[in-house]
Amino acid sequence: MVVAARRRLVAVLAGLVLVAGAALVVYRVFAPGEVLAEPTIGYPAAPTPRPPAVLGTLPAAPLVVDGRLRVIADKRQVRADGPVDSRYLNTPYWSFRRWPAELVGVVAAGGTVVTRWSDGELVGLDARTGSDTWRAKGEKPAVTAYAGRRTGASTVYAPPGLFLSGDTVVVAGPTGTQAYAVADGTAGWRAPAQPCVGKPDPTGFTTSDGRVAVLRACDEAVRLFDAGTGAAAGTIDVPPNPAAEPVLDPLDCAAPRTECAGLRINAASEATAWLFANRETKQAGAAADAAGGSPAGLAAPGAFLFDGMAVAVEGTIVTATGAGDGSPRWRHDLGGPDARILAATVGRVYVLTADRDLLTIDAASGSELSRFRYTYFAEATDWVPGYSYAVGRYLLTERLADVTKKDDADYYFDPQPVILAIT
Repeated sequence: MVVAARRRLVAVLAGLVLVAGAALVVYRVFAPGEVLAEPTIGYPAAPTPRPPAVLGTLPAAPLVVDGRLRVIADKRQVRADGPVDSRYLNTPYWSFRRWPAELVGVVAAGGTVVTRWSDGELVGLDARTGSDTWRAKGEKPAVTAYAGRRTGASTVYAPPGLFLSGDTVVVAGPTGTQAYAVADGTAGWRAPAQPCVGKPDPTGFTTSDGRVAVLRACDEAVRLFDAGTGAAAGTIDVPPNPAAEPVLDPLDCAAPRTECAGLRINAASEATAWLFANRETKQAGAAADAAGGSPAGLAAPGAFLFDGMAVAVEGTIVTATGAGDGSPRWRHDLGGPDARILAATVGRVYVLTADRDLLTIDAASGSELSRFRYTYFAEATDWVPGYSYAVGRYLLTERLADVTKKDDADYYFDPQPVILAIT
């Protein structure tokens, strides 16, 4: 009897050891944690000059930082590779991963990459090493799931509630808007707001005249704040739209949703456009043309703002007019219909034709700078542009197949949906 009892005790103890060991393994795998994969090679070199052409395709949408790195968002990590003009997505130069938090936004200023996570944590990363240089406990976002899908484009090009203005990063959360110093994460001004229960996170951007624009789902106006002090700096009424939330299209931005010189508000009832200068907000022309038809100037769907000009496609012509007064500046005949503008920046307007040629137009004169097929080798051309991102002479465009599909395999054009070109 004693021997049998001892055997049972040994068996029980062995079982407890196995359970404890398994629990330890589970804890190590699933416990909250972070992993930094540090650089093992030298800092990527600056790109060398190249003639205009398609360079390659990528599986993800990068944010170019310091002219050397491509920073990419994933569900639980942010990573960087280089060089910028590489035709492929390379082995990460560095990567920073958190668990179980999900990445909800990325912005970059100078040598700092600022990341926002689903638990409200803000982490400032050194762009050269990926190491965290500061942390701040911000407000938890209303939507805590990663929304970038396969490419991460919305997370780096339109992060909800995360904006930059000079040396300040601003977070618009469910109950207020909070500023932090990009250099060290020190908390600055805060503008409280009534929470919008059951609504998504605020949208917004920063303006070229030093303001922060925030639109909450339950507000009837865009609220503007001084980026340095948080003081109220104006409002912009939002047209009523009972069918869906109004959409803000920031225009002529120095970086995604950063230091933008204008805004178009798209609503069911009408579209309006606005210009920002010297802390004043002025409407850019009438909401609709004199005949009462489609919106004119910057209010027209697909119109872009650059250097005080409204640039749009009208039939087979790209037209540039004064954004404030509608005065004609230049016209460029495309030779065919159904073209659209992808981006306008650094003196260039990028136009995609119906047969998928990429046309680069000088924004000052309207003259053609380059034209080539915007496909990689013999790819098909039946894709729809998603996000486009222009930086320096580079243009990246997300290519979609069917925007109604929930499955990424059907939503995106192919496994390498982002096309990269130098213009």
